[in-house]
Amino acid sequence: MPDRNFQSQSNRGLRRFVTRYGLSIDLVGLFLSFVFVHLLYVVFIDPAADQAIALAESAGTVPDRTLAVVFKDLEQEMCLILTLWCIWLWFFRYRLFQSETYLLELDILRLDRLDVDADKDDTPLLEFVDNRVQQLKASLQGSQLIDALDLAVQRIRLNRNFHEANDVAVEACDLHLELLNSRLSISKYILWAIPSIGFLGTVRGISEALSKAHEAMQGDISGIGASLGVAFNSTYVALFLSLLLMLVSNALQGREERLVARFKHFVSSTFIPVLSARLTEGSNSLDQPTTKSVE
Repeated sequence: MPDRNFQSQSNRGLRRFVTRYGLSIDLVGLFLSFVFVHLLYVVFIDPAADQAIALAESAGTVPDRTLAVVFKDLEQEMCLILTLWCIWLWFFRYRLFQSETYLLELDILRLDRLDVDADKDDTPLLEFVDNRVQQLKASLQGSQLIDALDLAVQRIRLNRNFHEANDVAVEACDLHLELLNSRLSISKYILWAIPSIGFLGTVRGISEALSKAHEAMQGDISGIGASLGVAFNSTYVALFLSLLLMLVSNALQGREERLVARFKHFVSSTFIPVLSARLTEGSNSLDQPTTKSVE
C-alpha cells in the first residue's frame, strides 16, 4: 500500500506538471528527439553509409542495402525524429491517465459500507458521500473518475434526479476523450506527415535520377541507381514507421476508450444504483409513522 500511495502521488505531481507546462514539454521532446537522432547519424549511420558507398564505387557496383544505406538520407532522418517525438507525446498523454484504473479496484467510496460509515460520523448519507468525494477530489486532482462522481453527486443534491446525475457523469467521461483527442492533434499530424516526407524523398530521388539520364545513356548507371535508391528507401522507411506508429496509436486509443467505458459502467451500474437505493431506503424509514401501543 505505501508503494501504491507513493506511485499515485508521483503520478499526480507529474500530471499537474504536464498540465501546466504542456507546450514546453512538447518542445523539449522535439529537441531531444532531434539531438538523439542526429547524433546517431553522425556517429553510426553516416560513417557506415559513406564506407559502403565508397567500397561500391571503387568496385563499380551499387552499394548493398545495409541498414545504414537504407537510413542514410535526410528524409529518413526526419522520419525518425518525428517518430521519437510522437512516442514522447504519447508517453505524456496516455500513460498518466492509465494509472487511474486502480481506483476501480480499490472501491474508493466503499459503497457496501456507506450506511455504517455515515452512521459512525452522524452525518446524512448524501452529505457524507459528498464529503468523501470532495476529499478524494482534493487528493486526486485531475482524476477523470472523481470529477465525474463529483458532478453526479452535485446534481443529486440539486434535484434528487438520479437519471440526470448519471447522464452528467457519463458526459463528463466522454468529454475526457474529446479533450484527449485535442491534446493529441500534434501526434495525429505526425502520423500524416511521416508518409508525406517519404513521398517527398521519392520525388527527390526520381528527379535526381532523371537528371542523370545522360550518364545512363553513356553506360554509367551508378548515378541513377543511387538516386532511385534514395526514392525507394525513403518510401520504405516512412511507410514502415507509419505502420508501426498507427498500430501503437490504435492500441493506446483503444485502451483509453476501454478505461472510459469502465468508468461509465461503474457510474451507471454501481455508484448511481447503490446511492439511489441507500437514499430511498433512508427516506422510506423516515416516512414510516411511529405507532404507540394503547393499553
